[in-house]
Amino acid sequence: MAHTNGKEEWSEAIEKARELLEEGRREMARATEMAKDKGEEAWKSAQRKSKETWDEMKSSGLNAWDDVKDGTEDVWEDAEKYVRKNPARSLGLCLLVGVFIGTLIARDRD
Repeated sequence: MAHTNGKEEWSEAIEKARELLEEGRREMARATEMAKDKGEEAWKSAQRKSKETWDEMKSSGLNAWDDVKDGTEDVWEDAEKYVRKNPARSLGLCLLVGVFIGTLIARDRD
C-alpha cells in the first residue's frame, strides 16, 4: 500500500506541475500580447512625433526660404531704382568694381 500512496502522490505532483505550467503559458501569452500592444503604441507614437517634427522643420525651412527670397527681391528692387535714378554713378561704380576685381585676378596670376 505504501507503494500505491507514493504513486498517487507522484501523480498528484505531476498533475499540479502540469496545471502550473499551463497557467504559466497563459500568463506568458497575456504578457506577450500586452508587450505587443505597448510596442505598437510606442511605434505609432514615434511615427506621429517624427512626422510632426518633420512638418514643423519643413514649414520653418520654407518660411526661412521665403524670407530670404523676399529680402533678395527687396535688395534687387532697390538696386534697380538706384540704377534708374543714377545711371552715371551706377556705371562708374561698376567700372570701379571691375577694375578692383581685375587687379585681384592679376595679382593671383603673379
